[in-house]
Amino acid sequence: MVQISFAALTVIAGVLAQTALAAPSEKRAASCSFPNPSSSTNVKLSAARTIKAGESFDGKNLRYGRGVKCGGQKEGGSKDAVFILESGATIFNAVIGADQNEGIHCTGSCTIRNVWFEDVCEDAITIKQSSGVSTIVGGGAKKADDKVVQHNGGGQSNV
Repeated sequence: MVQISFAALTVIAGVLAQTALAAPSEKRAASCSFPNPSSSTNVKLSAARTIKAGESFDGKNLRYGRGVKCGGQKEGGSKDAVFILESGATIFNAVIGADQNEGIHCTGSCTIRNVWFEDVCEDAITIKQSSGVSTIVGGGAKKADDKVVQHNGGGQSNV
């Protein structure tokens, strides 16, 4: 038999009553503007582009893809990624288009800033570091059937 003190029961009842009486959150529109680069500036990569350790890549707000139709929720790995970031690499100001299976793969700690994913296929971002800190700031993702960020390693990810 479970025993609960009167004081504990009073606290639980108070928390439940407060939760039940709390006003629901106000519904509002999204507060960001998703970029829409001209299709004439699309960059189609025949293979994943590797951003080397310690380097930064400015995507110049262009749309990047691999020229393939989404293959669904099957794990393709880094060979299907649009970008592969090595340890200490940074990518910023890029749009990942719908023509890809995997977005960005980080093989070590990386920084992703203001990167937008128009149509997430398998995963938008896969973190594969063994230790350290990866940072994701700004950007956004649409049409994700599964996860947007997948952390498959050690360390931590700050979003």
